[in-house]
Amino acid sequence: MGIIENENIAKHTTFHIGGPARYFCEVKSIEELKEALEFAEENSLSYFILGGGSNVIASDEGYKGIIIKIFNFQFSIFKEYIECDAGVSLAKVVSESMKNGLIGMEWAWGIPGTVGGAVRGNAGAYGGEMKDGIEAVTVLRNGKIVKLKNKECGFGYRESIFKKDENIILGIKIKLEKGNTERLKSAKEKIDKIKNERGDKFKGGYNAGSFFKNVELKEREIKILKKKFSEIPDQFVTKKIVPAAWLIDQCDLKGFCVGDICVSEKHAGIILNKGKGTSDELSQLVGIIKMKVRDKFNINLEEEIQYL
Repeated sequence: MGIIENENIAKHTTFHIGGPARYFCEVKSIEELKEALEFAEENSLSYFILGGGSNVIASDEGYKGIIIKIFNFQFSIFKEYIECDAGVSLAKVVSESMKNGLIGMEWAWGIPGTVGGAVRGNAGAYGGEMKDGIEAVTVLRNGKIVKLKNKECGFGYRESIFKKDENIILGIKIKLEKGNTERLKSAKEKIDKIKNERGDKFKGGYNAGSFFKNVELKEREIKILKKKFSEIPDQFVTKKIVPAAWLIDQCDLKGFCVGDICVSEKHAGIILNKGKGTSDELSQLVGIIKMKVRDKFNINLEEEIQYL
């Protein structure tokens, strides 16, 4: 395992911004991971576990600790079960499950990043979430390998215990369903529909996926919102969830830019780096978006992405 100094973080994230990491390494085994953690402890360094870099925004000033990129790709399918390492891409899980006649992961088509990151943030789209199929998550905890059952992972909307503790995700076991001809055809149609929608939604620059969390409101709060803004769609009221993209769109921010960082013209929930954006420009744009949504709707948006 080689530890590199002053590695450019930008090339390891899908948003393509970020300065140098003081130290950087790729780990391909539990032994290498332990070695990297020991290096961090011995040198009094903070560390950050990186997967595909799809939900991470790095500062132009860089990172003063060590970035440990998980680079393990073991993958197996047995009956309805998939077991894989944290470094496996979500794209592989979707494609291999379909090849083997398994359904349940169609919603994840086109989501960038790795299994580990998806579990950590309980990634979801099109009515599905990682937690739906999780049987167990294998983690490194205080130097020991531990298996956690689904109910022990504290899954919530874009949340899990892994955002709050120091467990490092090593791999997962998920259970899917065997699909008959009709259900597999339906799953393929769903993927084709997602392909078309995602292909259009993410055009125009580098992105980190959906930037803000959708807003969950209580019964009283959603009624007040509906009374004040009659144009709010009924399905939002019924579910008591208002998409962040809708709120941003209502503030006429589609296409709005600060430097090279822009709100997508196609989908207001996506922020794009047109190519030469900086973390300072992003900070300014996010501040403007939050202020306008707060001023108009009295709602505080919360980021889905993680700042490094």
